[in-house]
Amino acid sequence: MFGTLRKKLLSAVDDYFGLLDEKGTVLICSDQDMEGQAIDGFEELAFGPNGLANAGGLIFSRINSEFAQKYFVFIKETSLETYKVLKILNLYVENFLRQHMEKHNKYFFYKKLLGNEFSENEAIKSSAVYKIRNEAARAVIVIKHGESEYPVSGMITNIFPDKKKNTVVDMDANTVAYVVELQKNEDSLALKSYCRKIVDTIEEELMISASAGIGNIVGTLCQISSSYQNACIAMSVGAIFEFETSIYDFNTLGIGKLIYNSEKKVLEEFLRESISKKTFELLDDEIIKTVRSFFKNNLNISETARRMYLHRNTLVYRIEKVQKLTGLDLRNFDDAVSFKAAYMVKCYMDKLNQSE
Repeated sequence: MFGTLRKKLLSAVDDYFGLLDEKGTVLICSDQDMEGQAIDGFEELAFGPNGLANAGGLIFSRINSEFAQKYFVFIKETSLETYKVLKILNLYVENFLRQHMEKHNKYFFYKKLLGNEFSENEAIKSSAVYKIRNEAARAVIVIKHGESEYPVSGMITNIFPDKKKNTVVDMDANTVAYVVELQKNEDSLALKSYCRKIVDTIEEELMISASAGIGNIVGTLCQISSSYQNACIAMSVGAIFEFETSIYDFNTLGIGKLIYNSEKKVLEEFLRESISKKTFELLDDEIIKTVRSFFKNNLNISETARRMYLHRNTLVYRIEKVQKLTGLDLRNFDDAVSFKAAYMVKCYMDKLNQSE
Protein backbone atom coordinates (compact mmCIF):
# COMPACT_ATOMS: atom_id res chain seq x y z
CA MET A 1 0.00 0.00 0.00
CA PHE A 2 2.65 2.53 1.05
CA GLY A 3 4.88 1.65 -1.94
CA THR A 4 2.17 2.77 -4.36
CA LEU A 5 1.44 5.89 -2.32
CA ARG A 6 5.17 6.76 -2.16
CA LYS A 7 5.52 6.66 -5.96
CA LYS A 8 2.47 8.89 -6.45
CA LEU A 9 3.62 11.47 -3.88
CA LEU A 10 7.25 11.62 -5.07
CA SER A 11 6.07 12.34 -8.59
CA ALA A 12 3.79 15.15 -7.42
CA VAL A 13 5.48 16.90 -4.48
CA ASP A 14 8.85 18.66 -4.76
CA ASP A 15 9.14 19.77 -1.13
CA TYR A 16 10.56 17.76 1.75
CA PHE A 17 7.59 15.82 3.11
CA GLY A 18 6.60 12.64 4.91
CA LEU A 19 3.86 10.43 6.35
CA LEU A 20 3.90 9.32 10.01
CA ASP A 21 1.98 6.89 12.16
CA GLU A 22 0.59 7.91 15.56
CA LYS A 23 3.90 7.09 17.28
CA GLY A 24 5.86 9.38 15.00
CA THR A 25 7.46 6.63 12.92
CA VAL A 26 8.19 7.74 9.35
CA LEU A 27 6.29 5.55 6.88
CA ILE A 28 7.00 7.56 3.73
CA CYS A 29 9.50 10.36 3.20
CA SER A 30 10.97 12.22 0.27
CA ASP A 31 14.30 11.36 1.95
CA GLN A 32 13.94 7.57 1.93
CA ASP A 33 16.76 7.18 4.49
CA MET A 34 14.32 8.60 7.06
CA GLU A 35 11.75 5.85 6.56
CA GLY A 36 11.46 3.60 9.59
CA GLN A 37 12.94 6.21 11.92
CA ALA A 38 11.02 8.11 14.59
CA ILE A 39 10.61 11.89 14.77
CA ASP A 40 12.04 13.01 18.12
CA GLY A 41 9.48 14.62 20.40
CA PHE A 42 6.57 13.87 18.07
CA GLU A 43 4.30 12.46 20.80
CA GLU A 44 4.74 15.67 22.81
CA LEU A 45 3.57 17.93 19.96
CA ALA A 46 0.54 20.07 20.76
CA PHE A 47 -1.85 20.09 17.81
CA GLY A 48 -4.18 23.06 17.57
CA PRO A 49 -7.91 23.02 16.74
CA ASN A 50 -6.96 23.18 13.06
CA GLY A 51 -5.03 19.91 13.41
CA LEU A 52 -1.64 21.57 12.84
CA ALA A 53 1.61 21.68 14.84
CA ASN A 54 5.04 23.23 14.17
CA ALA A 55 8.44 21.91 15.25
CA GLY A 56 11.98 21.98 13.89
CA GLY A 57 11.08 23.86 10.73
CA LEU A 58 8.40 21.28 9.87
CA ILE A 59 4.62 21.65 9.82
CA PHE A 60 2.66 18.59 10.93
CA SER A 61 -0.97 17.96 10.00
CA ARG A 62 -3.35 15.37 11.44
CA ILE A 63 -5.26 13.32 8.86
CA ASN A 64 -8.94 13.36 9.77
CA SER A 65 -10.47 9.93 9.18
CA GLU A 66 -12.35 7.05 10.73
CA PHE A 67 -9.35 4.71 10.52
CA ALA A 68 -8.39 2.81 13.66
CA GLN A 69 -4.74 3.75 12.92
CA LYS A 70 -4.02 7.49 13.10
CA TYR A 71 -1.81 9.12 10.48
CA PHE A 72 -0.02 12.46 10.10
CA VAL A 73 1.72 14.23 7.24
CA PHE A 74 4.52 16.78 7.50
CA ILE A 75 6.23 19.18 5.14
CA LYS A 76 9.19 21.55 5.44
CA GLU A 77 8.14 25.16 5.83
CA THR A 78 9.69 27.10 2.95
CA SER A 79 7.16 29.76 1.87
CA LEU A 80 3.63 31.05 2.27
CA GLU A 81 2.53 28.38 -0.20
CA THR A 82 3.64 25.61 2.16
CA TYR A 83 0.31 25.49 3.99
CA LYS A 84 -1.60 25.11 0.73
CA VAL A 85 0.66 22.25 -0.37
CA LEU A 86 0.25 20.61 3.06
CA LYS A 87 -3.53 20.81 2.83
CA ILE A 88 -3.53 19.21 -0.62
CA LEU A 89 -1.10 16.54 0.62
CA ASN A 90 -3.34 15.81 3.61
CA LEU A 91 -6.48 15.42 1.49
CA TYR A 92 -4.72 13.27 -1.09
CA VAL A 93 -3.31 10.86 1.52
CA GLU A 94 -6.65 10.67 3.33
CA ASN A 95 -8.47 9.84 0.11
CA PHE A 96 -5.87 7.23 -0.87
CA LEU A 97 -6.03 5.51 2.52
CA ARG A 98 -9.82 5.50 2.52
CA GLN A 99 -9.97 3.94 -0.93
CA HIS A 100 -7.50 1.27 0.15
CA MET A 101 -9.33 0.54 3.40
CA GLU A 102 -12.71 0.41 1.71
CA LYS A 103 -11.36 -2.09 -0.76
CA HIS A 104 -9.86 -4.36 1.86
CA ASN A 105 -12.02 -3.81 4.91
CA LYS A 106 -15.10 -5.93 5.67
CA TYR A 107 -16.65 -3.11 7.74
CA PHE A 108 -16.79 -0.78 4.74
CA PHE A 109 -18.07 -3.65 2.61
CA TYR A 110 -21.10 -4.03 4.85
CA LYS A 111 -21.58 -0.27 5.10
CA LYS A 112 -21.72 -0.04 1.31
CA LEU A 113 -24.12 -2.98 1.20
CA LEU A 114 -26.44 -1.24 3.65
CA GLY A 115 -26.30 1.93 1.56
CA ASN A 116 -27.19 -0.05 -1.59
CA GLU A 117 -23.93 0.97 -3.28
CA PHE A 118 -23.22 -2.44 -4.87
CA SER A 119 -24.75 -4.16 -7.85
CA GLU A 120 -25.56 -7.83 -7.32
CA ASN A 121 -22.47 -8.93 -9.25
CA GLU A 122 -20.21 -6.56 -7.30
CA ALA A 123 -21.63 -7.83 -4.01
CA ILE A 124 -21.00 -11.45 -5.00
CA LYS A 125 -17.41 -10.73 -6.11
CA SER A 126 -16.59 -8.77 -2.95
CA SER A 127 -18.17 -11.39 -0.70
CA ALA A 128 -15.84 -13.97 -2.23
CA VAL A 129 -12.83 -11.82 -1.25
CA TYR A 130 -13.99 -11.73 2.38
CA LYS A 131 -15.17 -15.36 2.31
CA ILE A 132 -18.73 -14.34 3.19
CA ARG A 133 -21.61 -16.49 2.00
CA ASN A 134 -23.81 -14.63 -0.45
CA GLU A 135 -26.90 -16.76 0.13
CA ALA A 136 -27.95 -16.91 3.79
CA ALA A 137 -30.95 -15.80 5.84
CA ARG A 138 -30.12 -12.34 7.21
CA ALA A 139 -31.95 -9.36 8.69
CA VAL A 140 -30.88 -5.90 9.79
CA ILE A 141 -31.62 -4.42 13.20
CA VAL A 142 -31.31 -0.63 13.48
CA ILE A 143 -30.56 0.80 16.92
CA LYS A 144 -31.10 4.49 17.72
CA HIS A 145 -29.45 5.69 20.92
CA GLY A 146 -28.69 8.82 22.89
CA GLU A 147 -25.31 10.50 23.20
CA SER A 148 -22.68 8.22 24.73
CA GLU A 149 -18.97 8.50 25.47
CA TYR A 150 -18.71 4.72 25.15
CA PRO A 151 -19.02 3.27 21.60
CA VAL A 152 -22.40 1.55 21.41
CA SER A 153 -21.26 -0.58 18.47
CA GLY A 154 -18.50 -2.04 20.65
CA MET A 155 -21.02 -2.82 23.38
CA ILE A 156 -23.24 -4.71 20.92
CA THR A 157 -20.27 -6.80 19.79
CA ASN A 158 -19.53 -7.63 23.43
CA ILE A 159 -23.15 -8.63 24.09
CA PHE A 160 -22.92 -11.37 21.46
CA PRO A 161 -19.24 -12.48 21.45
CA ASP A 162 -20.09 -15.86 19.91
CA LYS A 163 -21.95 -14.40 16.93
CA LYS A 164 -18.93 -14.12 14.63
CA LYS A 165 -21.02 -13.99 11.45
CA ASN A 166 -23.00 -10.97 12.63
CA THR A 167 -21.66 -7.50 11.82
CA VAL A 168 -22.05 -4.14 13.60
CA VAL A 169 -21.85 -0.96 11.51
CA ASP A 170 -21.98 2.67 12.72
CA MET A 171 -24.29 4.52 10.31
CA ASP A 172 -23.98 7.86 12.13
CA ALA A 173 -23.25 9.22 15.60
CA ASN A 174 -26.54 7.89 17.04
CA THR A 175 -27.44 5.01 14.73
CA VAL A 176 -26.03 1.49 14.60
CA ALA A 177 -26.95 -1.25 12.13
CA TYR A 178 -26.60 -4.85 13.32
CA VAL A 179 -26.56 -7.35 10.44
CA VAL A 180 -27.71 -10.71 11.79
CA GLU A 181 -27.10 -13.99 9.98
CA LEU A 182 -29.83 -16.26 11.25
CA GLN A 183 -29.21 -19.84 12.25
CA LYS A 184 -31.50 -22.65 11.05
CA ASN A 185 -33.54 -22.57 14.26
CA GLU A 186 -33.87 -18.75 14.37
CA ASP A 187 -36.71 -16.58 13.06
CA SER A 188 -38.31 -13.20 13.75
CA LEU A 189 -38.74 -14.12 17.41
CA ALA A 190 -34.97 -14.51 17.68
CA LEU A 191 -34.55 -11.03 16.19
CA LYS A 192 -36.87 -9.57 18.83
CA SER A 193 -34.82 -11.34 21.49
CA TYR A 194 -31.63 -9.75 20.10
CA CYS A 195 -33.32 -6.34 20.17
CA ARG A 196 -34.57 -6.71 23.72
CA LYS A 197 -31.12 -7.67 24.97
CA ILE A 198 -29.43 -4.82 23.08
CA VAL A 199 -31.89 -2.11 24.18
CA ASP A 200 -31.95 -3.29 27.81
CA THR A 201 -28.14 -3.47 28.01
CA ILE A 202 -27.65 0.01 26.51
CA GLU A 203 -30.21 1.58 28.84
CA GLU A 204 -28.94 -0.22 31.95
CA GLU A 205 -25.18 -0.02 31.35
CA LEU A 206 -24.87 3.35 29.60
CA MET A 207 -27.98 4.93 31.13
CA ILE A 208 -29.11 6.42 27.80
CA SER A 209 -32.30 5.92 25.82
CA ALA A 210 -32.39 3.34 23.03
CA SER A 211 -34.88 1.89 20.57
CA ALA A 212 -34.66 -0.67 17.78
CA GLY A 213 -36.26 -1.42 14.42
CA ILE A 214 -36.31 -4.87 12.83
CA GLY A 215 -36.12 -5.27 9.05
CA ASN A 216 -37.46 -8.15 6.99
CA ILE A 217 -35.49 -11.39 6.57
CA VAL A 218 -33.72 -11.58 3.18
CA GLY A 219 -31.83 -14.30 1.34
CA THR A 220 -28.78 -12.63 -0.25
CA LEU A 221 -26.18 -10.02 0.67
CA CYS A 222 -27.40 -7.55 -1.93
CA GLN A 223 -30.86 -7.60 -0.34
CA ILE A 224 -29.75 -6.47 3.11
CA SER A 225 -30.07 -2.83 1.99
CA SER A 226 -33.85 -3.38 1.70
CA SER A 227 -33.88 -4.97 5.17
CA TYR A 228 -32.02 -1.92 6.48
CA GLN A 229 -34.47 0.50 4.82
CA ASN A 230 -37.43 -1.43 6.22
CA ALA A 231 -35.88 -1.41 9.71
CA CYS A 232 -35.61 2.40 9.42
CA ILE A 233 -39.26 2.57 8.31
CA ALA A 234 -40.21 0.40 11.30
CA MET A 235 -38.49 2.94 13.57
CA SER A 236 -40.31 5.88 11.99
CA VAL A 237 -43.74 4.24 11.93
CA GLY A 238 -43.42 2.52 15.28
CA ALA A 239 -42.37 5.70 17.07
CA ILE A 240 -45.66 7.30 15.97
CA PHE A 241 -48.13 4.48 16.49
CA GLU A 242 -46.71 2.05 19.05
CA PHE A 243 -46.67 3.97 22.31
CA GLU A 244 -45.71 1.33 24.85
CA THR A 245 -42.60 -0.27 23.33
CA SER A 246 -39.14 0.68 22.10
CA ILE A 247 -38.83 -2.23 19.65
CA TYR A 248 -40.57 -2.03 16.28
CA ASP A 249 -40.88 -4.86 13.75
CA PHE A 250 -41.47 -3.99 10.10
CA ASN A 251 -43.43 -7.20 9.61
CA THR A 252 -45.99 -6.40 12.33
CA LEU A 253 -46.66 -2.71 11.68
CA GLY A 254 -50.12 -3.52 10.29
CA ILE A 255 -52.37 -0.48 9.84
CA GLY A 256 -49.47 1.81 10.72
CA LYS A 257 -47.58 0.80 7.57
CA LEU A 258 -50.69 1.44 5.46
CA ILE A 259 -51.16 4.91 6.94
CA TYR A 260 -47.44 5.73 6.53
CA ASN A 261 -47.65 4.94 2.80
CA SER A 262 -50.89 6.88 2.21
CA GLU A 263 -51.13 10.38 0.76
CA LYS A 264 -51.84 13.22 3.14
CA LYS A 265 -55.00 14.28 1.28
CA VAL A 266 -56.45 10.77 1.57
CA LEU A 267 -55.79 10.74 5.31
CA GLU A 268 -57.33 14.18 5.81
CA GLU A 269 -60.46 13.07 3.98
CA PHE A 270 -60.63 9.90 6.08
CA LEU A 271 -60.53 11.94 9.29
CA ARG A 272 -63.27 14.29 8.09
CA GLU A 273 -65.50 11.31 7.36
CA SER A 274 -64.84 9.48 10.63
CA ILE A 275 -63.85 11.38 13.77
CA SER A 276 -62.91 15.03 13.59
CA LYS A 277 -59.80 16.47 15.22
CA LYS A 278 -62.04 18.61 17.46
CA THR A 279 -63.77 15.50 18.74
CA PHE A 280 -60.43 13.92 19.64
CA GLU A 281 -59.53 17.05 21.57
CA LEU A 282 -62.51 16.36 23.86
CA LEU A 283 -60.95 13.04 24.89
CA ASP A 284 -58.54 13.71 27.76
CA ASP A 285 -55.32 11.81 28.43
CA GLU A 286 -57.05 9.54 30.96
CA ILE A 287 -59.63 8.43 28.40
CA ILE A 288 -56.99 7.86 25.70
CA LYS A 289 -54.86 5.81 28.11
CA THR A 290 -57.91 3.72 28.98
CA VAL A 291 -58.74 3.13 25.30
CA ARG A 292 -55.17 2.02 24.52
CA SER A 293 -55.27 -0.45 27.37
CA PHE A 294 -58.68 -1.71 26.26
CA PHE A 295 -57.32 -2.39 22.76
CA LYS A 296 -54.16 -3.99 24.13
CA ASN A 297 -56.31 -6.41 26.16
CA ASN A 298 -58.40 -7.42 23.13
CA LEU A 299 -61.52 -5.44 24.16
CA ASN A 300 -61.78 -7.48 27.36
CA ILE A 301 -63.40 -5.27 30.02
CA SER A 302 -62.53 -7.47 33.02
CA GLU A 303 -58.86 -7.86 32.02
CA THR A 304 -58.47 -4.16 31.24
CA ALA A 305 -60.00 -3.15 34.57
CA ARG A 306 -57.70 -5.58 36.40
CA ARG A 307 -54.54 -4.36 34.69
CA MET A 308 -55.45 -0.69 35.18
CA TYR A 309 -56.57 -1.24 38.80
CA LEU A 310 -59.98 0.21 37.95
CA HIS A 311 -63.46 -0.76 39.08
CA ARG A 312 -65.34 -2.38 36.21
CA ASN A 313 -68.05 0.30 36.36
CA THR A 314 -65.44 3.06 36.05
CA LEU A 315 -64.06 1.45 32.90
CA VAL A 316 -67.55 1.04 31.42
CA TYR A 317 -68.29 4.70 32.19
CA ARG A 318 -65.19 5.80 30.26
CA ILE A 319 -66.04 3.60 27.29
CA GLU A 320 -69.57 5.00 27.23
CA LYS A 321 -68.15 8.53 27.37
CA VAL A 322 -66.17 7.77 24.20
CA GLN A 323 -69.39 6.46 22.60
CA LYS A 324 -71.25 9.65 23.55
CA LEU A 325 -68.57 11.89 22.00
CA THR A 326 -67.77 9.86 18.88
CA GLY A 327 -70.80 7.66 18.26
CA LEU A 328 -68.57 4.57 18.37
CA ASP A 329 -69.08 1.78 20.90
CA LEU A 330 -65.61 0.35 21.50
CA ARG A 331 -67.11 -2.90 22.79
CA ASN A 332 -68.19 -3.53 19.20
CA PHE A 333 -65.34 -4.86 17.05
CA ASP A 334 -66.16 -2.82 13.93
CA ASP A 335 -66.49 0.40 15.95
CA ALA A 336 -63.23 -0.38 17.77
CA VAL A 337 -61.41 -0.81 14.43
CA SER A 338 -62.86 2.46 13.14
CA PHE A 339 -61.78 4.34 16.27
CA LYS A 340 -58.27 2.87 16.27
CA ALA A 341 -57.71 3.66 12.60
CA ALA A 342 -58.95 7.23 13.06
CA TYR A 343 -56.80 7.74 16.14
CA MET A 344 -53.70 6.42 14.36
CA VAL A 345 -54.34 8.70 11.39
CA LYS A 346 -54.79 11.64 13.76
CA CYS A 347 -51.45 10.85 15.48
CA TYR A 348 -49.68 10.59 12.12
CA MET A 349 -51.16 13.85 10.86
CA ASP A 350 -50.05 15.60 14.06
CA LYS A 351 -46.53 14.31 13.44
CA LEU A 352 -46.56 15.52 9.82
CA ASN A 353 -47.81 18.96 10.83
CA GLN A 354 -45.08 19.28 13.47
CA SER A 355 -42.37 18.53 10.92
CA GLU A 356 -43.63 21.07 8.36
